Amino acid sequence: MEFEELQKIVYNAGIVGAGGAGFPTHRKFSDKVKQIVVNAAECEPLMMVDHHILEHHLQALVDTLNVLIDVMGADEAIIGIKGKNMHLLDEKIVASLDGTKVSIHQIPDIYPAGDEVVLTYETTGKIIPEGAIPVMVGVMVINVETVYNIHNAITNGAPVVEKYITIGGDTKEDMTIKAPVGMKIIDLLKAAGYTDLEGKTVVNGGPMMGKLVDLDTDAVTKTTKGLLIFPTTHPIIQRKMRPMRSTLKRASAACCNCTMCSDLCPRQLLGYDIHVHKTLRAASHSEVNDTSAFLQSALCCGCGVCTVIACQQDLDPQAISMEVKGLLGKHGLRRQNNKAPEKVRVERSARLVSSAKLIDRLGIRKYVKDKVERKYIEFNPPEVYIELKQHVGKPADATVKKGDKVKVGDVVAQTAYEDLGTTMHSSIDGVVKDVTNRFVIIQRQ
Repeated sequence: MEFEELQKIVYNAGIVGAGGAGFPTHRKFSDKVKQIVVNAAECEPLMMVDHHILEHHLQALVDTLNVLIDVMGADEAIIGIKGKNMHLLDEKIVASLDGTKVSIHQIPDIYPAGDEVVLTYETTGKIIPEGAIPVMVGVMVINVETVYNIHNAITNGAPVVEKYITIGGDTKEDMTIKAPVGMKIIDLLKAAGYTDLEGKTVVNGGPMMGKLVDLDTDAVTKTTKGLLIFPTTHPIIQRKMRPMRSTLKRASAACCNCTMCSDLCPRQLLGYDIHVHKTLRAASHSEVNDTSAFLQSALCCGCGVCTVIACQQDLDPQAISMEVKGLLGKHGLRRQNNKAPEKVRVERSARLVSSAKLIDRLGIRKYVKDKVERKYIEFNPPEVYIELKQHVGKPADATVKKGDKVKVGDVVAQTAYEDLGTTMHSSIDGVVKDVTNRFVIIQRQ
């Protein structure tokens, strides 16, 4: 297979990062990639999608990685998995990797092991320069489910029309399901048996970095990895619901400038020149003289260690940093003095945050189940809402109009190939009910 052929296959299949921001995968491919790092960390608590794929589709992942190695001319592929999860991997397949270009690398059970900067260091020993992307050090980081989607596109020509999702939290039973992209989240939860949502709130993603779900409008996207249900009174929900105005006022009144948020920042511990406490103070006190205090927020990954683990005043440096980062991006402002850290800080090993400590600090120990089953539920939503922006970059433009008939897998929206974006497909057979600024709405027939 040729390089451009692979890019086209992945672009046409609409493959993006299966979690996080959803970077268009075909744009990650490069002949400068020497190491492919597979993010199998299952970073946040209660998230179990990658567990299922690793347990049941490891050979497909390995086969796909060998294709990627060959097409890009890479030296190796490394699957970074927490040591505690090695039992998920088929021992025969693992043994067959000896002497090949695909290897398994056990990483510590820490948070945020899934941050591409942390994961790259833990698997390769390389530190990605500040403000740079992994390819700058010859690395491509890719998610487990994303690799599996590439496998399906290469072998079957299958586009991304379904999404693996873990449902958990304050539930009697957690489960991992596969649902149509575009299905309303409220309909998905009810169809899966989660009907008692009175006094509860749903988080799309993990408890640390996930976003609150609007059950009236939100639908499954290609980056929906978990739907976690918590009592609305739980601190996780209360913190996410707090208005930024209130967050800033609390910071201006209570921050004692102890610098703990900076001292425990995972990226600062890897040598990054990021000082979270300075952003917190500058934003909450409207101190605009020191522009570096704001611009350094571009280095923040939003992991939330500063908020949940470091701050003893119950403030929210994570929310403030990400708000500042978002506003900087909106106005096209970038940090200019990026550097390449030469080494990690000597105190890093003593300041790593274990998953167990994170679970206890979040107050979710009682929600951690012994086992999360993969449930094979057939979802038949009466209509789906295909988001035009499920990825980093330029939103897709609708390629259909109201009244058009479509089948599963038909293209309904697309970003131009030369732009940063991808392709969207119908996940049901039906008729286009409407096209809005946000959705292509398809009604089942």
